[in-house]
Amino acid sequence: MMTSYRPNFEPLDEEEKELQNLDASTAFPESTREAILRPYRSGPRKSVTMRLSESVISGLKAKADIDGLPYQTLAAMILQKYINGSLLDKNAVKEVVKVLQESR
Repeated sequence: MMTSYRPNFEPLDEEEKELQNLDASTAFPESTREAILRPYRSGPRKSVTMRLSESVISGLKAKADIDGLPYQTLAAMILQKYINGSLLDKNAVKEVVKVLQESR
C-alpha cells in the first residue's frame, strides 16, 4: 500500500529524495513487521465501543496510512504505550533536547 502522505517542504538532499518516495508499509520485511506488531495483536482481545470525534478518527486513520498499519492496531499501540508509560510528550522531548543543547 503506497501512502498518500507528501511532505510540505522540498527535500534537502539525495537521501531525503529517496525517503520521500518510501512506502512505509514495505519499509520492513513482512516477517519483521509481523514480529513488531505481534505484541499488539496477541493475547485475549475484547471488543470495545468508543465515541470519538470525526477529527480524531480521521487523524488516526491518516497516521495509520502513513505508517502502513490498520488504524485499530495503531490505536491499540498508542494505548499500550500510554499504559506502559512509554508514550512520549513531544513538547517534553523538545524541552529536554533544548536543555541538553544549552548545556554543551
